[in-house]
Amino acid sequence: MKKVGKSTFKFESCPIISDCFTIVGKKEGEGPLGIFFDMVIEDKYAGQKSWELAEGKILNIAISKLIQKSGFPLDKVALILSGDLLNQLTSSHFATRDLDIPFIGLYGACSTFALSVGLACVFVAGGFAKNVIAATSSHFCSAEKQFRYPLELGCQRPRQRSGLSQVQRHF
Repeated sequence: MKKVGKSTFKFESCPIISDCFTIVGKKEGEGPLGIFFDMVIEDKYAGQKSWELAEGKILNIAISKLIQKSGFPLDKVALILSGDLLNQLTSSHFATRDLDIPFIGLYGACSTFALSVGLACVFVAGGFAKNVIAATSSHFCSAEKQFRYPLELGCQRPRQRSGLSQVQRHF
């Protein structure tokens, strides 16, 4: 890897994204991009007792299906880089704890997936690992519960103002 300019790095050998696996909820599956997702989960609980457990199970399914789809044996995966929006990266820990693959938890909020892919590239290009899984999860209900308006409390969201975006309203 070579530094180019003040804040840009260029890989001397280009890491390759060899495969991917995506799981989405019912609404995303019904949307215009629905045909591009590998799996649609209709049950927001994914058969679990809580949204947090569901998020961990869904991420585990995505990682497991990616490993199957890619054809790489588990012992050929050097590392999993993953994150989510829950406290202590709960979903990522639950999803990876039984896989017997080294795990590094990442938290970048909305940038977590870009962070995991970028760091995976650094590990591969630097020769530290050959096959790395970059993953992230975000379950609407668990994120809403933690950061915004707890759904189980029946809180109403504030009414959206029409016309101007948040940024435009401040100027």
